[in-house]
Amino acid sequence: MRVLITGAAGYVGRYFARHWQTDDELILGDIHPDQNDPRFIPLDITDPTQTRAAMQNIDAVIHLAKQADEGPMEGDDLNGKRFDVNVKGTFNLLQAAHEAGVKRFIFTSTVMTVLGYQAPQWVESDAAPLPVGSYALTKQLCEVMCAHYAREFGMSIVCLRIPKPVDLEHPLWKTHPLRPQWVPFPDLMQAYQKSLTAEVAGCEVITIVGESSQRRWDLSKAQRILGYQPTVIPEELGFQMGSEDQPIPPESTYA
Repeated sequence: MRVLITGAAGYVGRYFARHWQTDDELILGDIHPDQNDPRFIPLDITDPTQTRAAMQNIDAVIHLAKQADEGPMEGDDLNGKRFDVNVKGTFNLLQAAHEAGVKRFIFTSTVMTVLGYQAPQWVESDAAPLPVGSYALTKQLCEVMCAHYAREFGMSIVCLRIPKPVDLEHPLWKTHPLRPQWVPFPDLMQAYQKSLTAEVAGCEVITIVGESSQRRWDLSKAQRILGYQPTVIPEELGFQMGSEDQPIPPESTYA
């Protein structure tokens, strides 16, 4: 299977590019391609022409590209970038994938779309969105677009609501508490790989979070549809768990 990964030079994309464990042929797209990796192609998802070109002969898309940064609503410039990249960019990708007959589209959403459900409330896997902040709002709009393309054009789409992934091999996490919802990278990659081949008709919204004694996000849909099962439980490995809003160190210290 030829799989296009957008945002492949980013935090998650770099991990996938290094550790992918299937026979899929990865096409790595990013606005800042890694010149030392021949799998990379230049891809600005805000450019419809470039997006259509990247989609040729692609079987599946893993859409990781985003404009996130930290915080909720931080002003016109950042919010403009978020809507341009997250909403317009995703629209361009969905349209190009539809035109190219792509068989599976995996959209990376966020658990922030349901962050409005306050602890200790249980959060269903496909709970109605209660977004917090403009970043989460753009992801909610993208989920709406995914449902539209699945309904109108018969596309098979998986929307994965994910938290921050963590590489537990990085020494920072030996001393810094983890948020209970964070997901270890091996389990995140498992979810994406299973999403490529799971039987999905239409659009499915599925939550993927890490396993912990504090988990309040439903994983049953991931288990039922994807066959997903967490394999790494940080608490059992001696990692310290903090609160759901535990301060996050700057990405430069662990990415």
